[in-house]
Amino acid sequence: MDKSAKEKAKEMQKKVSKAKQNRKEDEIIIDAKNINIIKEKPKKAPVKQSSKTKKKMQVKAVSKNKKQKKSKSSKPIFIFILIGVITIGSICFILSPIFNIKEIKIENNLKMSREEIINLSEIQLGTNIFLKSKNQIAKNIKKNAYIDTVNISKTFSGEVNIKVTERIATFQIEKDGSFAYINNQGYILEIATEKLNVPIIYGQDTKEITMGKRLIEKDLIKLEQVLKIMESATNNEFSNLITGIRIGTSQDYILELESENKLIHLGDATNLGTRMLYVKAILEHEKGNKGEIFANGDLNKTNVFFSPR
Repeated sequence: MDKSAKEKAKEMQKKVSKAKQNRKEDEIIIDAKNINIIKEKPKKAPVKQSSKTKKKMQVKAVSKNKKQKKSKSSKPIFIFILIGVITIGSICFILSPIFNIKEIKIENNLKMSREEIINLSEIQLGTNIFLKSKNQIAKNIKKNAYIDTVNISKTFSGEVNIKVTERIATFQIEKDGSFAYINNQGYILEIATEKLNVPIIYGQDTKEITMGKRLIEKDLIKLEQVLKIMESATNNEFSNLITGIRIGTSQDYILELESENKLIHLGDATNLGTRMLYVKAILEHEKGNKGEIFANGDLNKTNVFFSPR
């Protein structure tokens, strides 16, 4: 082999070794579907960060967290301030003079005067309409035993409307020279020296006669029977003649008729319809005559009769 041939052989070996190196750097991948030859790029080595860069990034992260915490903590404070401003503004608005009481109206009062009810309510013109609750006003007015129910309404124009229902004295109890007025529910409405034009009930067991209180349960049961007797007398058109009701026992009710100078012995409060029909007939027949009517027997065995005095 001559010199030129040797040189050519060396060049060929160099080319072959160079080609092998290129093959190692660029791997050939064959896609089975498309049969395309794709060169896979060599992966880049991760860039190493210096200590200064790391510190800068940490400082930025900390400051970012602080900003987020500040924004989160500032929200509740803002809401609290907003609520406070609204509350104070509402209070100032409600307490402004435009809500002062300009007029007080009273409805359904018969026994009690307008002035008495206003005084009990403790409401004054010119004061703020919201300073006293409806419940407190009603409670004040109901301190008077004549007041049964109270309904109160307020308007933004400064008007207070008070609607009451009153208890009515339908009976009275005589005690120590005075008279205690009571209603159908047994409430003691008033104690006075003046005698009303309503029946007097005798024979009650209640010892403590105090205005605003009720009769004891035993007397309330008796009162139920009295109400039935008065209703039956009303149906027979002579309840207006009854001036007194004596209660001995539950079996002994006696009616007083002063203008007729008569007593009516009813016995118990059973069969009132039939008893009262007999009583009415005798009252018409014996008008102007003093005496007693006995309707307290067994109507199946004895008759109702009149005994003159």
